[in-house]
Amino acid sequence: MATVSAEHVLQLLRSEEPSPVLVVHRGRAEVVAESALEESGYRGALRLAGRDELGIADEPEQVSREDAEELARRLNSAVEEMGG
Repeated sequence: MATVSAEHVLQLLRSEEPSPVLVVHRGRAEVVAESALEESGYRGALRLAGRDELGIADEPEQVSREDAEELARRLNSAVEEMGG
């Protein structure tokens, strides 16, 4: 079962947060500010990637749906490998 969707990837890339990260928390993917991971409500969250780590720094708004789906597949594979 997929945890990360293309919508999550697009939300990460287009977030107005200065340092957004994609996490899996309580079995669901979320995009949050990196600083939120220090809060007790996110204890145990699995940090998957920050926007800058996806390698699409120049124009994230130009990412196609197909590219976002491919990134989501890769991130889901990483989650599965970690046992998530």
